[in-house]
Amino acid sequence: MSRPDHPDYRFTLANERTLLAWLRTGLALVAGGIAVATYAPDLGVRWGSTALALALVLLGMGTVLGGFVRWRANEAAIAADRPLPDNWVAPALVGVLAGVLVVALVLVGVEVLRG
Repeated sequence: MSRPDHPDYRFTLANERTLLAWLRTGLALVAGGIAVATYAPDLGVRWGSTALALALVLLGMGTVLGGFVRWRANEAAIAADRPLPDNWVAPALVGVLAGVLVVALVLVGVEVLRG
């Protein structure tokens, strides 16, 4: 049973699990960037692999930082018994990742047509 002056611990633990999911996603994006740089050194154009790898690594870092900012804001709202703040991290991640995927698709298309 939780104390009356403290929020339910389940909310804090659920928020922590969400942070861990953001961290795993960021780590996967960084690993994807490293894989592109390692296994597709000349993707489409000479600079294509480097640009795609850098974009994935930066997106991964941004995902981790955005997840942390979201976790802190949610923790503050939980502690103050306020509604959770709007989630801007997920829509931003989806938008940027969609752009990176379009660039990857174009680079793969150039590679296939050139091959």
